[in-house]
Amino acid sequence: MGDLNQRFVKAAVIALYALCVLTSSSFDPEDAYGLEPSFRFQNSFWVNLHATLRGEARRRSLSLAAQIDVTGLADAERKTWSSALDAYQGYGRRNVIFDKTLVHLNNWLSTVPDEGPLSPIPSDIEASAVRALVDAAPVYRAHFWPDQSQRNVKWIAAVKPLVVVLGSNMASSLAAIYRVDWPAAPVVVDASFEAGADGGYTTEGPMGTAAHTVIQASNIGYQGDAGFEMLFHEACHAEAIEQSLREAINREAARQNVKVASDLWHTIIFYTAGELARRELEKNGHANYQPYAYRNGLWDRGWQTLRDALESDWKPYLDGRATFDSAMQALVRDTSR
Repeated sequence: MGDLNQRFVKAAVIALYALCVLTSSSFDPEDAYGLEPSFRFQNSFWVNLHATLRGEARRRSLSLAAQIDVTGLADAERKTWSSALDAYQGYGRRNVIFDKTLVHLNNWLSTVPDEGPLSPIPSDIEASAVRALVDAAPVYRAHFWPDQSQRNVKWIAAVKPLVVVLGSNMASSLAAIYRVDWPAAPVVVDASFEAGADGGYTTEGPMGTAAHTVIQASNIGYQGDAGFEMLFHEACHAEAIEQSLREAINREAARQNVKVASDLWHTIIFYTAGELARRELEKNGHANYQPYAYRNGLWDRGWQTLRDALESDWKPYLDGRATFDSAMQALVRDTSR
């Protein structure tokens, strides 16, 4: 515990210096301290109901097994629930990240108190969706919400202490690596029944926030230390960070006159968040942590070449043995098509 306190003292002393690191051409792991990431953790009834209706409507349209067991519902409740799924049928086919209507609806719901009315309805929100939410709310609250709420609370309680102890160093390191300012506005983090196809996603957030992350609280890949890694992975999808990375890749690709793999930017985020989380966790007694992409076999799903390039070209930059520009040059060269 004494080593941890000493490091926090160091963070306060050199906070101003850490700002200078953001503009340097190389990354020194020992200098990346001082930022305080802001996450607004939420266990929102309305966000969860929305995610549940969309997910169940999607599964029903694809003839997949439902994840909500309605056998215990009364006939009237079952009819109400089925009608809500009918209203959400179109939403089940839309992309939670790129569909503006879904993004705006999710952001609005994240600001509504759990017991609050869904009114007034923003002009860009479809009234039919709101009616479905209002009609389904009593059924969901009585039968499904208590269990899901407990799962959400448990996940938040597990990840928040890691953010308190390790978050400053993690945010500072990521900001220095990507040569950006870590967002000053909070990232809204909704623990949810489900979160798209992959267990987590991030979009633009409500006004006054940096981004809006939704994480499936019961997803086995997001438990324990992995929840810490993936929380910061998702935060790197905030526009201020992701866009800067994409632009750096595009500039280097244009300079070399090559076309890079479309997933390069995303694999950089996976590799960087995973490697930095591993280092922070191991420094604080969490030995043998295996980053999410390695543990869950993501690299073996067509990303082997990208993984190899990240290990040979990008890791030296994370180790402080190369500059950002030289690492990006090698990475683009070795992953071009």
